[in-house]
Amino acid sequence: MDHLADVVAEITAFGRPPELHRAPTNVQALLDECLELAAARFDATAIKVVREWDPACPEALLLDARELRKAFLNLIVNAFEALGGSGRLALTTSYAADAGTLTVMIEDTGVGMSEETMSRAFDLFYTTKPDGTGLGMSIARSVVHLHGGELGVQSWLGHGTRVQVRLPVVAP
Repeated sequence: MDHLADVVAEITAFGRPPELHRAPTNVQALLDECLELAAARFDATAIKVVREWDPACPEALLLDARELRKAFLNLIVNAFEALGGSGRLALTTSYAADAGTLTVMIEDTGVGMSEETMSRAFDLFYTTKPDGTGLGMSIARSVVHLHGGELGVQSWLGHGTRVQVRLPVVAP
């Protein structure tokens, strides 16, 4: 029942793209929160988590924290699942004041994706997980696009995956 409720909630959320409610947001604190929430779902004792936060990144950027939490949580959970209990997960931020962008990179040393999986990664309801809904990547991309950003994925079968989120940002 819980799984079904989660699926219905995700479908409902995806079916009604929200209006963004931008407020001063500390992206690095938001990423820490998402990392803690995701790690609580897994036995992460053999996973090395590396955080590299850009010190130049402003503590507050005008973003919708609630929507970005959904996107980052989906991406980080995917990374933990790909690791299968061991490996390395790296989260990095990079702020480019001149371009007005923030880049968030989520990299894992997990199983990676085949070409077919990569080509379908953003297809609605496509999943390789027994309990997956096939909505996580689509939701993440939708949230990033609502912010006017870009989400890119690179993956190497047997070697891991790198997800890059680039967001246009404005300091309050």
